[in-house]
Amino acid sequence: MDIDLHMHSIYSDGSNTPQELLDMALKKKLKYIALTDHDFIEGSKILVALPHPGITIYSGVEMNAKVSKGQMHILGYNIDLDNQNLNNTLLELRRISHDSMRRYLEILEKDFKIVFDKKDIDNLFSSKGNIGRPELGKLLIKDGYVKDMDEAFTKYLNYVYECIRDTKKTLTKEEVITLINLAGGVAVLAHPWSLKLSNEELHDEVAYLISIGLKGIETIHSNDSDEQRAFYKELAKEFNLLETGGTDYHGPLIKPDIELGSGINNNVNIKENNITFTKCIKSRY
Repeated sequence: MDIDLHMHSIYSDGSNTPQELLDMALKKKLKYIALTDHDFIEGSKILVALPHPGITIYSGVEMNAKVSKGQMHILGYNIDLDNQNLNNTLLELRRISHDSMRRYLEILEKDFKIVFDKKDIDNLFSSKGNIGRPELGKLLIKDGYVKDMDEAFTKYLNYVYECIRDTKKTLTKEEVITLINLAGGVAVLAHPWSLKLSNEELHDEVAYLISIGLKGIETIHSNDSDEQRAFYKELAKEFNLLETGGTDYHGPLIKPDIELGSGINNNVNIKENNITFTKCIKSRY
């Protein structure tokens, strides 16, 4: 398993530091990796600065774009981590994530009578990276409201998200793709199944995204079916899109069934003959 271009660190909703992720990647003999934290690049800045002989590191970020149903995540690869516009926008998104968290907490208290310890809340808002529903899930597990992250989302976190979905401040897909492109990066549609579209609808959506600057599509992911992967590869071929892939590794708490480099029960096995990205794009770091 040579390639994993989708992973998360403690700077978003992952369990590992950038150094730990690099150590794990080296142990697993990965050749190409990218850290793609949600709306945050501080972890990627740390990772690319670490000594990494024998391994190629792409800078990365995973950004949420506003859609009417499902979730759209756009991966930004090979971005200039010092791009001022990108850094300013991500700083604003961090402020927005704090506002959203306050609203989540209000809903949990109002609708479910769930109140967390003040010290835990203070630690939440003083965390290094962005904060979101997974961080709330950790508190729900800690305080015994749920047994695991799946139950946290099913019982509470999907509900609180839908409560604020229409009013939550989120960048449009046009804004996200433009931001990545202006930072010198490559915009890639992550795990297309999360959009919850039919194949025909996804085809049309990808065509539109290309018209506004999309350059790639994630064709291999831990939660894809074989049929989905085949269709994504058909889209990549039809539209001449770069293909990327990765496990979406978070660590043992958020997604405990996903292993770095190998996915769920070894269902991710990415080499350069499986995708086109690493053959076409040279890392700026």
